[in-house]
Amino acid sequence: MTEQSKKAVYVLDWYTNKNIKVVDIDSAVIEKLKPGDKLVYLMEDNHQKPSIWVYLWHDIDTDRIGHFTKVLEWEEKDFFEEQSKFALKIFPIFKKKFKAEFPNSIPVTARFHIYLDQLYFYFYSEDRYVFTDFVKKFREKIWKNIFLFQVWARDMVKMDPRTDNLPCGADGIIPMHCKTTLPLPSIEMENLILQNLEWRDIERLKWRCWKLKCSLIYELDIYKKESGKYPKKWSEVKMLKSDTEWIVTQYNIMTWDVTFKTKDGEIFRVPTWELKIIKAPDPRVKSEEEIELEKIKNQIEG
Repeated sequence: MTEQSKKAVYVLDWYTNKNIKVVDIDSAVIEKLKPGDKLVYLMEDNHQKPSIWVYLWHDIDTDRIGHFTKVLEWEEKDFFEEQSKFALKIFPIFKKKFKAEFPNSIPVTARFHIYLDQLYFYFYSEDRYVFTDFVKKFREKIWKNIFLFQVWARDMVKMDPRTDNLPCGADGIIPMHCKTTLPLPSIEMENLILQNLEWRDIERLKWRCWKLKCSLIYELDIYKKESGKYPKKWSEVKMLKSDTEWIVTQYNIMTWDVTFKTKDGEIFRVPTWELKIIKAPDPRVKSEEEIELEKIKNQIEG
């Protein structure tokens, strides 16, 4: 294999659910890969045992680097699939025991690490736990080494095998972004405010992970661009040929209008094409003249 033929692919770790760039793969191997194929790799620290990653069909931004070893196939692939089924058979036992010990948790799934001979059990919780006693007792019960892996709310839906076969998108049961291979985003309250959604029933904006829908940021760049054409919310403005100060309460980039409130409490909604606004100066922001005078003063004093 020449240096010129070596390339890289992007994968999703089967055990840690992290993305990684796997390097040193021959282009002939890449041509045969299909999305979902399992690759075996070693991290740059070669003292670690191999792990399995799921091949993605797209690039992804990641700092994690792994070195390609082989494609998981033939007898080894059969063994992997057998052990995966074994892990899922053990999971109901784990779920019952773990839930009894930690009632605020939600057990998610189980996977078997064929290179570590270890069962990975995944659970979701907002709390932190001490597992020492539980691990010892449960390991003695199933006679296997186990590893407990805490996942966040969005990953809970993403990894749960019960959501694999649910319809995606069209009927709203499971949105496609819940099962994406991309890193799951964080949705902030500021994203809702920018889209004038802060007055909505927040519970209706959440999905099965109890977090705000990932789709709430899909058009965020458009809102950021368009909102620059409107006066800022809660800013005081004046109309041309009028001394009345109005307060901007909201604007709508879809209907192209701005809603104002006077200091007397009157509400006005004005289309943007009828607006000729003079923005009232913000006392917290220095004018260009003040900035220039301050520069001159600093030069003199310096």
